[in-house]
Amino acid sequence: MDEEPGFEISGNGNIVKAIYTDQVLMDYRGNPLIEAMPPIFSEDDVTDKLTRLPSYNPHERELDAHFRYHCVQRLYTYFEPLDQHIDLEQRFSRLIRQGYLARNPLEPQYAARLQQSYRVIKSGEYILTDDMGPGTSSGFTIIGISGMGKTTSVERVLALYPRVIVHSNYKGANLSLYQLTWLKLNCPVKGSLKGLCFSFFEAIDSIIHTSYFRKYGNPRYPVESLLARMAQLASAHCLGVLVIDEIQHLSTAKSGGSEDMLSFFVTLVNTIKVPVVLIGTTKALSIVRGEFRQARRGTGQGDMAWERLENDERYDLLVEGMWKYQWTREESPLTEEIKEVIYDESQGIVDIVVKLYVLAQWRVIALASISTGF
Repeated sequence: MDEEPGFEISGNGNIVKAIYTDQVLMDYRGNPLIEAMPPIFSEDDVTDKLTRLPSYNPHERELDAHFRYHCVQRLYTYFEPLDQHIDLEQRFSRLIRQGYLARNPLEPQYAARLQQSYRVIKSGEYILTDDMGPGTSSGFTIIGISGMGKTTSVERVLALYPRVIVHSNYKGANLSLYQLTWLKLNCPVKGSLKGLCFSFFEAIDSIIHTSYFRKYGNPRYPVESLLARMAQLASAHCLGVLVIDEIQHLSTAKSGGSEDMLSFFVTLVNTIKVPVVLIGTTKALSIVRGEFRQARRGTGQGDMAWERLENDERYDLLVEGMWKYQWTREESPLTEEIKEVIYDESQGIVDIVVKLYVLAQWRVIALASISTGF
């Protein structure tokens, strides 16, 4: 490891000491990286853990308008898990664990494989050899229009896992390592490989208080050297999954930029077994359907089309669950006509559904306060 992290164990779940749990599945037994993770959640567990309901007291509807404006703001925290969120959590649960299968630090071939994968990436040619070990890792993409909660959903799922797990002793054996379970970055606006590497170094520094950006963030360093260092750090810190958001920026990359970055993602998946999840708007479809999908065919997770809600039971669940949070003086019942109007105006885009409800309440409160003075 290049540098000793300078963090302390936190009480908020971001950095925790490893506690090993016996695994039900034989594949996962004897791997400290997997045994130290939270249990595999059932669908009910996921629903309970992802649900976020704003605080609400009916008596707040009697408050003056300037207080109630603030109460309505709580609706932006409302989160009701749908079937796609359950699917998303299960995908992350599988891919992180599968990615760790070939990276068991107790196996003798672990160090040798890391050295070999480091040489492959450092060469800058991204040539995958036949002896890189079993392809247990995978990745997938999430593509959808803006406002559907792709980023929010992914961040809520990732928050179910501690960011860093500190290992020191595994069943009586010395094991000193810092397991970085997940890392989420935004794709640089210009689709720059150097920008991605610098963001990677800065993100790790902010989590475990290292100084990788100061050491490697020199713009004069060649891209190949930065990518090699990035891959080495992903290995050294046992990165479970790398999430890259806003990949539509690759479509505006300079010639060759998107191809180089996508090739590097594929190499991460296939050499050091780090799963890569890409998130983007529909502008990224041409990239996903092109070289990246072709390059990583057979990864097994399948891609997610994060489409707008249809006017069906999922939309009803969202609106009906949200409607009970009203801070207007008089409570308005939810009718089929209102649901239809909201759907027509929002077209099933979740962000717009919530904003319409917030703005409508603010408008009612404002008009009532003008007429009554409260």
